[in-house]
Amino acid sequence: MGAWDSRVFVDGRALVAEYGIRPSGVVYRNPDADVLYQAAVQRGQATVPANGVLHQRTDPYYGRAAKSSFYVRDPDDRHEGRRLDDLIAWGDPAAGELNNLPIGKATFRRLRDRVVGHLSRSGDLYVVDGFSGRTPATRLPVRVVTDRAPSALFARNIFLRAGLDELVGFRPGWSILHAPDVEAEPDDATNGVAFIVTDIASRTTIIGGTRYHGQIKKAIFSVQNFLLPLKGILTMHAGCSEGDGGLSAIHAGLSGTGKTTLSNTGHPVADDQICIEIEGPADRVISNMEGGQYAKTERLRAEKEPETWNAIRYGTAAENLAIDERGGVDYDDTSVTANGRVGYPLEFVPTAKASGTARAPANITFLTADGYGVLPPVARLSVEGGMFHFACGFTSKMPGTEKGVIEPVPTFSAFFGKPFMPLKPVFYMDLLAKLIEKHGTQVWLVNTGWLGPNHPGRRRVDILVSKAIINAVRDNRVDLSEGNFWFDPVFKLHVPKVVPGVPDEMLNPRNAWPDEASFRQASNRLAEIFQEAIRKLPQVPAHVLAAGPAPVDA
Repeated sequence: MGAWDSRVFVDGRALVAEYGIRPSGVVYRNPDADVLYQAAVQRGQATVPANGVLHQRTDPYYGRAAKSSFYVRDPDDRHEGRRLDDLIAWGDPAAGELNNLPIGKATFRRLRDRVVGHLSRSGDLYVVDGFSGRTPATRLPVRVVTDRAPSALFARNIFLRAGLDELVGFRPGWSILHAPDVEAEPDDATNGVAFIVTDIASRTTIIGGTRYHGQIKKAIFSVQNFLLPLKGILTMHAGCSEGDGGLSAIHAGLSGTGKTTLSNTGHPVADDQICIEIEGPADRVISNMEGGQYAKTERLRAEKEPETWNAIRYGTAAENLAIDERGGVDYDDTSVTANGRVGYPLEFVPTAKASGTARAPANITFLTADGYGVLPPVARLSVEGGMFHFACGFTSKMPGTEKGVIEPVPTFSAFFGKPFMPLKPVFYMDLLAKLIEKHGTQVWLVNTGWLGPNHPGRRRVDILVSKAIINAVRDNRVDLSEGNFWFDPVFKLHVPKVVPGVPDEMLNPRNAWPDEASFRQASNRLAEIFQEAIRKLPQVPAHVLAAGPAPVDA
């Protein structure tokens, strides 16, 4: 798209006037990468290291401001005639439940006025108009208004780009007013200087106090996770890949579980955010919600993750990389953060499936990074077991993905994305059950974390091993006969003895432990933690509870 096409730059000031913004500079609508690079460097917002990316630092937030995300709660607000209190699973700070936190409308208006005032005074502005969702049933027109050129480049890369004809008469279905330099004040009670506040009534999200680009991406993901399930469309914090034979698999997991890398095996359809139209057209039951990828760079290797490696170039928006005085980038250096990130358009991944859609999944893989070292690299779940793990969303929280996390911590996040899933659990659980029932989808648990006791030097499951597992599962190359499986009584998993491309001895986690007693003790402890976590979730059916891990006496 040319930077100066007259249809793109149509009365930019009018585009922001509806928000009350009176810009003091030029308003650029959907500028191209060249314009954004030049503006970012000239304004001191970013630099260009040797690999050609547009790079920014996001101190002090190197990850999501998890305690500072809110939804406006007002007893008079409705969504399509239904009370928000009947739809949203509100968090309770007093109980340590920090997802879907409520905030008053007056506070939202006060913060919004500050954001609007800042954007009016800050000089040049950038408006990015695009879409989230690529099918008629899922498409949401999105507008991002920001004073930061690097953030505009990120939005341009992550959201689906609007064609020139689509920009004529474009009306946003959701707006993000983005002003990282506006910080919350103590009286705002936002748990820090950052704030991410979504108002469903006005279809607006405001972001301040943090430059971390993941907040832009996850804000719209959270909105879609509210809107679409109410229409019968399952949304998941997951990717999808397709094999040469046309079989597809979903890969669900939290940040740090290898979701992007593993979704890039075979022909990537999506890497992080998907829609599943269970009753939709056969050739596009699954669709990619986005137009780009947002990948971690920690210990990135060209030979192991070529898709991400080759996508890091001019046009990519990058954050918090370790850059030396000559502009070189060291992906092994995590002195800034372990959560270095790059955001690039899918066109930078030549193997990506152009349509961004796939048929119904033959398999679903739930990705987890087990810090206890007792879960096998792959195991088959019963339908009820799949529901249990979907409800729990177990992994080890990885360093850098949230502020203050410096080492792996066992954590549970319902649906492998609770911070982004505002509806009550029953909405997502019922839709997953419907998907499995209608399409006969098989569910697997894949541990991309550790094997063996926690000691210095312990290594994660090699990403090449996890890739082999994903390929074998997705393409139905795992022998499903009873003789190829053994049953784990603690975790109630059916573990394969042979998986193509994986050493047989690695498939049994017991082999990584020095003795049976220590392995069993750690297994029982993790099973107890699972039980504690599932009890905190409301409305989980008894048959699902019974399918979950439980300690077993020696």
